[in-house]
Amino acid sequence: TRFGVVALTSSPSNNNSNTGLISTQTIDRANESASSRLEDMQTRISNRGVDPNGIEDGPYRFAEIICRDEGGLRYDVPLPWLGDDSNGSTGDNNRDDQVGSGRIGAPLTNMEKEGVVDLHKAMDEIVPHVLEALWSGDEEGNNDDITTNSDSSNSYVAASGYLINKPGSKSQNWHKDGPDAGFIDCFVPLIDLNEELGPTSFRLDDDEDDELVPLLNKGNILLFDYRTIHRGQGNTSEDTTRTLAYAVYRRRELDGDGTKKESGDVHNFPAALTLEYD
Repeated sequence: TRFGVVALTSSPSNNNSNTGLISTQTIDRANESASSRLEDMQTRISNRGVDPNGIEDGPYRFAEIICRDEGGLRYDVPLPWLGDDSNGSTGDNNRDDQVGSGRIGAPLTNMEKEGVVDLHKAMDEIVPHVLEALWSGDEEGNNDDITTNSDSSNSYVAASGYLINKPGSKSQNWHKDGPDAGFIDCFVPLIDLNEELGPTSFRLDDDEDDELVPLLNKGNILLFDYRTIHRGQGNTSEDTTRTLAYAVYRRRELDGDGTKKESGDVHNFPAALTLEYD
């Protein structure tokens, strides 16, 4: 964790080295869900007379889909968190889920929801336990206002979704996701990564030539501090879209009376218009 980046991969002794921590079936269903969701939202944007690729009209932001980059072809598709919360219940995309900018707007189809539920549950079986181990030895901000329970309830999901990078996309500028401690980004590639597909690169120091580019197989997990300098590279492949699932885990804080506090990632997901009624 020297540079704020941790890769969680399946055991080298696994007979199939291409198998990730999360099952292939779960990952493939999530990838189909991501493609379906993107197509649906881009159709709604097109019906508004806006270029859904973000090339002609530039970046756009809706509650259900964001094109952040000049040149287009790179999308953030926010999702409600449908894993198990601290009470053991499962999320419901028909209610106002306080994830990201708040309510995600247009509901997922049954197929899309099934792919998301299985993936989020699989992530919840792994990631909170790793964060518990990381944060239990972290002196930064470790005070009476932050839980250190061994039941992994000291974190919650502040934002989640899919990041979709199409062929022809440009590399992002170097950036941090935010300035605050207590946030961990979690990436799960839904296809095997290679250098052509525009993987995420991390700057290890002030020298921009000193980069770390984890090339993970699908179903493995990448964790990095919200404040770590990184960028998504351009997708130079001919016809392969790079899709990954993400979640922003936040360290849970307590009010003075011991009540758990939760809030979204308002830095990256401010309020936005919705496509729900298009």
